[in-house]
Amino acid sequence: MADSSLDIVAESKNRMQWWKDAKFGMFIHWGVYSLLGKGEWVMYADKIPVKEYEKLAGEFNPTQFDAKAWVKCAKRAGMKYIVITAKHHDGFAMYHSRTDPFNIVDASSFGRDPLKELSEACREEGIRLCFYYSHVIDWHHPHALHDTFNNLWDYELEKKAFFSYWNHKAKGQVRELLTEYGPVGLLWFDTSGGLSKKESEAMVNMIRELQPDCLINSRVSHWPDFGDYQSKGNNEIPMYGEETREWETPMTLNQSWGYSTKDQVWKSTDALIRKLVHIVSKGGNLLLNVGPTETGIIPEQSALRLKEVGEWLARNGEAVYGTSASPFPYELEWGAVTVKEDILFLHVYNRYWPEGELALNGVRNTVKHAYLLTDPTTSSLPVHQSYQPETDHHAMRIRLPKHPPEDHVSVIALEVEGKIDVDRGFIQQANGSIKLDLVLSEITTGSEMNEARWSFKASSSGIYEVMLVNFKKSGAVWEKEYDHEVTVRAAGQTISCIPQEDKVVNDSISCQHPYTEVHSSVGRIVIEDPGTYALTLSTKLAKPKPFGPEIWQAAAVKLRSVRLVPLIG
Repeated sequence: MADSSLDIVAESKNRMQWWKDAKFGMFIHWGVYSLLGKGEWVMYADKIPVKEYEKLAGEFNPTQFDAKAWVKCAKRAGMKYIVITAKHHDGFAMYHSRTDPFNIVDASSFGRDPLKELSEACREEGIRLCFYYSHVIDWHHPHALHDTFNNLWDYELEKKAFFSYWNHKAKGQVRELLTEYGPVGLLWFDTSGGLSKKESEAMVNMIRELQPDCLINSRVSHWPDFGDYQSKGNNEIPMYGEETREWETPMTLNQSWGYSTKDQVWKSTDALIRKLVHIVSKGGNLLLNVGPTETGIIPEQSALRLKEVGEWLARNGEAVYGTSASPFPYELEWGAVTVKEDILFLHVYNRYWPEGELALNGVRNTVKHAYLLTDPTTSSLPVHQSYQPETDHHAMRIRLPKHPPEDHVSVIALEVEGKIDVDRGFIQQANGSIKLDLVLSEITTGSEMNEARWSFKASSSGIYEVMLVNFKKSGAVWEKEYDHEVTVRAAGQTISCIPQEDKVVNDSISCQHPYTEVHSSVGRIVIEDPGTYALTLSTKLAKPKPFGPEIWQAAAVKLRSVRLVPLIG
């Protein structure tokens, strides 16, 4: 029995390896909804009757679609796989389905199978083709049944027979995708509310039978631990240590998934590269979305940004592909860290490029060689390392050129002696701040208030501002969430307040639409002497991680961390 279990674990690791090394993929939301230019949920939002939507499908004729151009766009961007909507919530199959005539070949003017053309183009370019499939929500089918988002303007809830939809259309189309398009890298399912554990298992078992190497994302089921890896909430970047298995962030280039004429809020190339390395430094993959037009064109704003990201990756990919997560359990103020064997890659955001020296605390290894990744032939960067035994504090300073050598993010490589070894505790960062993430705290729940507790190490005395970091969802009422006084105890002192929205961070590295990062001051504490201290936070929002895979979008305000920020003067 033990051998069998070990075989299953080894098989899972082997199946996952290409995906873990890839780090970066293209998400494509494309369908009949692209005609209206109002996003992929337009049928539900506008309550478009099935008969009218079928007429729209008849008008869908993306004559400018070019599979080779799309795949080359992804390859130029440095993406290693493509996930495309084979069927979204509107029920329209973007391939020639024999299971249901509501598909792009039989029900539109186009008459071609774009997924067949994409599969051929991907094989030519060495890109893995993967499929998104909406397995529970289907607004076109009379018997599709979700726990929330159903077509009730055409169909009566009481007359739905889910097994009719599930056994025929859903499972039938997944079978088609796995038997008619060659090897499939992964199946990306979405919004599984209401699906039973038995039905979830049946879907997974069928996939394993048809294509054992095909990966399955966690949204195949709302029951926990299904799938090979965790799909985070839309645009969600977790904190360090928040996920116990492999994970990805599905992210939009603007704020929409399907093509939208009104949405022109584009992430900059600089933001995209910073978010990519930040996600990779936490051990995740970035699945970055494009929403092609109704004619089959990837919007120019998307293509331009992808090209620029690809140019950066062409020079710095060694520090991204096939790397492991940062050994530090918290975000660094100047950038991110990735690891490959005995090399620490320091991704320094150019906006934080220091004058003279970069400081990094907590590295116990001796640095053998430090150099700029894009210019390794130049002389080594001077490194000064020091150690304070009384506080067990390791510090490092790296002498840098005056200007960053790269666009957006510049990478410093540190080759070290021995296996990489860093202080994994909550230590004072180089800018003097101490960051305590909620996910790595010990949480005690109570009838009214919960308590989070951390141990941290201060290497210098001083006065510190205690800040709460929260992510607030668009439209959330702050006062409804923080309707109580929070209390912080540390270094023999107690401070309390009802948190306010003191500062909004508009360019957060971790927080994405529809959330914004909000900082709230609780008060000040004094640390008299360097040493190790405990900090406790009492608040209703200090909640353990919820049970289940699809949790993020439900939180109106999510407490993420406590920061101790030194006050100068």
